Amino acid sequence: MHKLSTRIGANWLVLTHLHATTWRLQVWGDTPLEAEVTAGDEAEAKTSAIAATVERLNIGPLQPDLSWNVVTTTHWDSRCQG
Repeated sequence: MHKLSTRIGANWLVLTHLHATTWRLQVWGDTPLEAEVTAGDEAEAKTSAIAATVERLNIGPLQPDLSWNVVTTTHWDSRCQG
């Protein structure tokens, strides 16, 4: 699963590619949100995610080039082996 994140003000956007043209948008902040984004490619998904977040949270003007970062997840097992 491919995940990307960026920050808009006090909110973190996490965009997860689920399959084909379907992406999940999660907004973490004072007003947590979750939505499904349908997009032809990653660039379109990012644009749609930003537009939806700005509209829903009524956020003012943004920097023209938000940088997205790959979200790295690790899974570990805390149980003792042996």
